[in-house]
Amino acid sequence: MTLALVEADKSLNFEKWSVGDLLKHAAASAPDSLALNEIDWAGTEVRHWTYAQLRADSRRLAAFLLTQFRQGEHVAIWAANSAQWVLYQLAMAQAGLVMVTLNPALRAPEIDALLRQSRSVGLILDPAYRETNMLTIAETLRTDLPLIRSVLRTDEWQLHLAAAAAAAPAIEVAPTDPAMLLYTSGTTGKPKGVVLRHCGIVNNAIMGSERYGLSGPTAWLGVLPLFHVGGSVTSVLGCIARLGRNVAVPGFEAALILRVIEEHRIGWFPVVPPMVISMIEHEQFAHTNLSSLKLVLTGGTTITPDFVRLVRQKFLVDVQVMFGQTEAGGGMTKTYRSDTIETITSTVGRPYPHTTMRIADVLTGATLNAGDTGEIRIQSPFMTDGYFDNPGATEAAFDDQGFLRTGDLGTLDEHGYLRVTGRLKEMIIRGGENIYPREIEDALGEFPGIVEAVVVGVPHARWGEEVAVAIRCAANQSIEVDAVRDFLLGRLARHKVPKLWKLVEEFPRTASGKIQKFEVVGWFSNGG
Repeated sequence: MTLALVEADKSLNFEKWSVGDLLKHAAASAPDSLALNEIDWAGTEVRHWTYAQLRADSRRLAAFLLTQFRQGEHVAIWAANSAQWVLYQLAMAQAGLVMVTLNPALRAPEIDALLRQSRSVGLILDPAYRETNMLTIAETLRTDLPLIRSVLRTDEWQLHLAAAAAAAPAIEVAPTDPAMLLYTSGTTGKPKGVVLRHCGIVNNAIMGSERYGLSGPTAWLGVLPLFHVGGSVTSVLGCIARLGRNVAVPGFEAALILRVIEEHRIGWFPVVPPMVISMIEHEQFAHTNLSSLKLVLTGGTTITPDFVRLVRQKFLVDVQVMFGQTEAGGGMTKTYRSDTIETITSTVGRPYPHTTMRIADVLTGATLNAGDTGEIRIQSPFMTDGYFDNPGATEAAFDDQGFLRTGDLGTLDEHGYLRVTGRLKEMIIRGGENIYPREIEDALGEFPGIVEAVVVGVPHARWGEEVAVAIRCAANQSIEVDAVRDFLLGRLARHKVPKLWKLVEEFPRTASGKIQKFEVVGWFSNGG
């Protein structure tokens, strides 16, 4: 029998580069090529940078940041997608700062906890996001966060450039230095800071983008959330690696995206199912010229064969499917444009170069045979070597052979193609957003009258999964769902708040008393 093991392919060079080295290489290779476009909500270009200008501005901004912070310190960014976000990302990397990325939808208690855990000494933020006054929240939190020395506004980036005393940072950044701290959660539901190093994310971007097979200058649509590894690494650094033009939009809105694709001749476009459905349903879809599109990339949520076929049919473009994880430094596997429709619809492709992947028995850790289902485990120079200030979680993340335990279940076929079949973790992926049930359950536990709450993900045609909760109240007590929903909205980001609710008198349990979550999922899936 063939083992479910793919050895690392080292045919591509592993570059000993920092993020600054990658940008330096791009600026030297194509100084006058457009690197970054800033697009507003009306779809209008506000400004743009060539590669030479992007390097010059980001280096000057790095010099300014070093007047506020010291090399190696952690600085958080709490902001929505923008060209300025990209500018600060590149500046922090060249200043030798560790960038802590925060979802702009997070609420004050969540931000407080992450700033504390990350030991951030600074915060770069948008003044407001939707109806949230982020600046007021930051200033309120700051009174109880002694480590925070400086709060900077993204809309004052030009003032920061002007205040720089030098045109470049006076420091050296090593490829092995930490570059980013991104938060994820595991079975405990408590946030864990994933430490990613410069050379790991740079090479993940280089090797992942090489598989796109793009030729000539290509416009990349920067629609993935930048606080995710998919936005900051796969999209931003991948675009630089291919000397592409990053068209930065402030967020996803179907009419805006359709206009930008046509007017800015987008060639590379990453999607999740809700995006595609919204675009196809929009009245302008049939009237939009999509001929510039060369490739649509999908992944990050439950991807069905029917969805891949829908994208190919409606967009008349090649589709690639990828599989990644923050702890892996970005992508782990990806299909090829030359793959058959059968392969694209049934697998997530082959591992990246320099990645060894195996399917392990979840109990013994032994490598299984091709076609057998087990835990997906990897070794690569891209992956994290641990969680920040969390030795217990770090130890648990790796097996005794040094392989990262992904927590995902899958199979490898005899050709090294991966199929993802499920998750050991209970994480919910709704529209590409990772949601962790324990975090929501803990918040619900603070509401008077709730004795137990079980949060699960249930299949949803549009979002991949939807958040559902079953609640057991104390005897002779009742609650109003609307009141509990409002309670959660004050503590959690909106996308984490359950959409499906059920009040129950008892939960199904095992003989040892543990709640059988699969039965709870069945209540919602079956309409019970």
